[in-house]
This record gives sequence, C-alpha cells and structure tokens, in this order.
Amino acid sequence: MSNSTARLPVLTVEGAGLLYLAIGLFTAACQQTGNPAQDAATAGGGQSGSSGALDGGGPGTGGVGGGTGSGGASSTGGTAGQAGAGATGTAPDAGTAGQAGGDGGASLAADSLAVRFADMVLSHWPDPAGIWTSKGFEYNHGIVLRGIEQVFRRTGDARYLAYIKKYVDENVNDSGVVNIAATHSFDIIQPSVLLPFLYQQTGLAKYQTAADNIRARYDTIPRNPDKGFWHKDIYPNQMWLDSIYMGETFLARYGAVFGTCGSFCGDTVVEQSLLIAQHTLDAPTGLYVHAWDDSAAGQKVAWADPTTGRSPSIWGRAVGWYAMALVDTLADLPADRAGRSDMLAILTSLAAGLKATQDPNTGLWYQVLDQGSQSDDWLESSATGIFVYTLKVAVNRGYLDSSYLSVAESGWKGLQTKVTMDAATGLITITEAVEGMGVEASYAGYVGHKRLSNSPHGLCAILLAASEMEAR
Repeated sequence: MSNSTARLPVLTVEGAGLLYLAIGLFTAACQQTGNPAQDAATAGGGQSGSSGALDGGGPGTGGVGGGTGSGGASSTGGTAGQAGAGATGTAPDAGTAGQAGGDGGASLAADSLAVRFADMVLSHWPDPAGIWTSKGFEYNHGIVLRGIEQVFRRTGDARYLAYIKKYVDENVNDSGVVNIAATHSFDIIQPSVLLPFLYQQTGLAKYQTAADNIRARYDTIPRNPDKGFWHKDIYPNQMWLDSIYMGETFLARYGAVFGTCGSFCGDTVVEQSLLIAQHTLDAPTGLYVHAWDDSAAGQKVAWADPTTGRSPSIWGRAVGWYAMALVDTLADLPADRAGRSDMLAILTSLAAGLKATQDPNTGLWYQVLDQGSQSDDWLESSATGIFVYTLKVAVNRGYLDSSYLSVAESGWKGLQTKVTMDAATGLITITEAVEGMGVEASYAGYVGHKRLSNSPHGLCAILLAASEMEAR
C-alpha cells in the first residue's frame, strides 16, 4: 500500500451483515441456554521439552512461539511508569494512549505469582536474548517481555524496565535501525510492540525512529484478494488468528502513542480484525477456527476447506491471540473509530463462547475448545491464562458485563493448579502449555502436540493473567 493515510474498506456490506447476524444469533442463544456443562477429559501429565515449530508456523530451534500484543488504555489511569504520549479517549473505557492492562492504579505484592515468575525469568535468563531460543528479534522473546512489561506497569520495579530495554537495545542501534529480516513475517514484527512503550518510559528518539521503520513495513506486506495480510511470505494468501495479535497490536499502539499515522493505523487494525472474523467464525459456538486461505479454487493449502478456505479446528491458543488482540487494540482506537463497535460485538460473542466451553470442574479450557468431551482432548494452560487476562481486562474496561469476572476467576483458580514449585531449587514453573505449531489439518494434529514447562507461551500467559488477577 503506497498511501499511508488512505482510508481502507473494512468489510463488504454483505459480508458484515452475515457476520453480525451470526454473532447476534449466537449471543441470543447463549443468553437462553446459559453455560452448558463440558465433559472433563484430561490426558497425561506435563512434559517439558523443546518445540520444532512455532505458532507462527516456521521451524523452531527449541522454542515455542505465538504472539502477544499490548497497547490499550487503563480504565482509571495511574499505572506505574511514565504516562504515555498520545491522545486520550472520551469513552468510559478509554484512558491514556498506549497503556496496557486493566484497572490502572492497582499494584502487585512482592510475593505474587506475577512478581515471582518475572523474577524467575530475570534470574534464569540474565540476557533476555536467550529466553528459550536465540533467534534475535522474534516473538518467543517478545511475548515473555510483554508479560514482564505488564508486571512493570503494576510494580514500577526498574529491574523489569531495564530487562526489556536490554533486549530491545541488543536489536535496535542508536540510529533506530532494527535488526530484523527483510522478509515478511508477523513472528518478527511482534516484539516491536515494546518500542512505543520504551519511548514512553525513556523519551529516547531512537525508539520512535525504530517504530517508524516497523510501521513502514506495513505498506509492503502482501495481501490476499480480500486485502487480508499474509501471515508470512511463505504462506501465500493465508490469514491466521495469531497474526492479529502479533501484528495489529503494534499498529494500534503506534498510532495511539505517536499520533503520526493518520487514519492508516486505526483503519488497518479494524479492517484486519473484522476480515478474519468474517472468514473464520464458527457460528454454532461463537468462536473461531485457526486460519483461512483465500487462494483460488484448486490452489488452497491442504488444511483448507476447498470451498471456504477455512481450517477445521477451534484451537484454544489461536482464539486466545485473537481475543487478547481485541481487548488490547480496542483501547488504543478512538471511541468514534468506524468499526470499533463491531469489534466490541465480536468480543461479546466470543466471550459467551468461552464461557460456554470452559471446563466446569477445573475452570480451565481445552486444547481444542469445543471438543472437551473427546477422551484425548486435554486442558491447556497457555490458552487458559490468555483467556483469564482477556476477560478480566474486558470487564475492567467495561467491554463485558461483570458476570464474566466469575469466569475469569474460575480460570485463574484452575491456572494456579498448573503452577509447581521445586522444593530443592525454588524454581517456579508453569506446566501444561502446548508447544508452538502451525495450522493443523485435523483435530488429531492439535491434540497430539507436546506439552511444555516454562515455555514462552506459558510464561507469557501466567505473567499477564497474574498481573491482572493479583493486582490490588
């Protein structure tokens, strides 16, 4: 895209109408039927190890992937650190631009899980470039640092800010040049969400320059025929739920903090968020399948339905990336932004789907969300932590009604059962997080993946969830 201020179409009238009709019908059904019980079926214990693939889909070297976003305003302000630059919103849920989290002035106790896990990360990986893998500027590091950012916002502890700054400074030189591959991949864009944050905290121009350089990349990201960004260069015409979290959260925060993006940032966030929802919505559940291939008939990838291009399964963590992207980008969008109300409607319907698929016995969510009655589906920690964060922040900001607080609390209680402590070493661990993966062609492909301990996904999820649920 050559014109950075051009206004982008969001959805066709026909597409939008069908999407929101489906959302409305699902939400109404949930209001009538409530929360159906799910069969509890867990499989095996946790397994530590290293992943051969990332959520982003590329081959791994011992890490697990996935992207997490940030941005967003706190509802009451007063978070630790400097206030963000940029415009403030006028809606009840809007606050200081570029902020993340839920209820502003709340803080974390020194013995909270959030602080203990953050301290473990700093101790176990003194150089953040070595978190789990050594891939450079890449989302295995970025999602954990996003969690550390949240703990910093709740504590004001300068050690956490210094840790994030160390990582970014290893990849951004004094002139603001980012050490990042020229090829397109949302995997390597994700850590860029830390750039506006560091600019807010330090005022150093190099972070704005670096953010400008990342923003410019969006002008050349390849798009499918319906204008959806490809997840990676190597996946032509494919949109993944993961991409919204790894790519649009930076764009939303960039636009809110620097105010130099014209309409492009907000329009693009709305456009991409609604487009993938239109093509991946599973109307009976109100949830979303993992991905969509917009290639022509006869050219679609093996996992794609030959007619719709949709992948077959509702994978928990992919839905989590998309749900978190919604809550984090909504607060960085002006209240009168066209399409923002549609994003709120999607979040409402999605939350109802999460409530309906939460395991009533444990509060956790399954690896494949709607298949908990299957004997080989299993309760997964990273998606659970992501959903807990999403629901708590959404309630705090007024996006969801207060009934969803109990859903988050039940999920948080369940998530804590996946935390262990080694009595001899004192090492705190989050278990049962699935390794990274690409899009799978079948249900069996999702449930067959390894379960890891203290992986980037699990750490990201526990840091974010704990930062919200333990804040007082």
